[in-house]
Amino acid sequence: MKYALYFSLVSACLVAAAQAINPDDVSYVFYTRELPDGFLIKSNTDSNVNKLLRIFDPTLPTVVLIHGWQDDYESNSNTYVKDAIFSKTNANVFKVDWSPLSRLGYLAARDSVPPVGKEAATFIQRLSTAFNYPLIDFTLVGFSLGAHIAGNIGKALKGKIGLIIALDPAGPFISSTDSSFSVYPTDAKYVQGIHTNGGTLGMLDPVGHSDFYPNGGARQPGCGIDLIGNCAHNRAWQLFAESVTDNRFVASSCATLEDLRATNCPGKTKHMGGLARLDRSAKGLYYLETNNNSPFGRA
Repeated sequence: MKYALYFSLVSACLVAAAQAINPDDVSYVFYTRELPDGFLIKSNTDSNVNKLLRIFDPTLPTVVLIHGWQDDYESNSNTYVKDAIFSKTNANVFKVDWSPLSRLGYLAARDSVPPVGKEAATFIQRLSTAFNYPLIDFTLVGFSLGAHIAGNIGKALKGKIGLIIALDPAGPFISSTDSSFSVYPTDAKYVQGIHTNGGTLGMLDPVGHSDFYPNGGARQPGCGIDLIGNCAHNRAWQLFAESVTDNRFVASSCATLEDLRATNCPGKTKHMGGLARLDRSAKGLYYLETNNNSPFGRA
């Protein structure tokens, strides 16, 4: 993600206006191992959707990837995770492209989160109905504002989505206590948050059934000074992608955020991330340390 300095961001926010959703604001790109270049789908175009009905495999797991502010479906936050998935298993993978809205000023992009979530939820419900494919078999992986879009998809689908992974959910001008907007535990059967730049570009407060805080969740080793937080923010999807291919991210349970900040976390250990083997028995807050560079996992 390319972030401007804070004064530029705030200036853009002050003049930004929320944008209405139109049929071209949200599109989808579909991938399998046999379709590595992807297939663009406009949800309002019946011929495209009908083609999808011929190539979607209901016997495979389905993962939906959602990019953040200023990005599009080709962003690294999506592509690295997609490639990690295919290195381990075949799957139906969708990228949600909401770039006509994500490239607006931050406040306008933020205000677009609920309608984008509702639009994507309609598409997912249509797919679920067409194939009798249970909503519980969908996994949503959202980065930054995309994490909150994942949450809003889950809200629109009444919490029936199986798994949401919130990668450093965006923090500026968003309250974690606003369950009508922020990604929230009730948005899916299981929600996991991974926090890497909490308090700056990301959200420090927990958002899921389990929340993992690599290196404390605010700053990341190997990122240098990182005043804006861009490096640490993006570390969330880098860690998650690695967890899909080789999960060596063992974290210790913490009783409170205060204990986590003090690295006073003597509780049981759980693995962070993963996908098919994601440990849904993990509950609460977890602390772990990583290497400065890839491979980041230490266990």
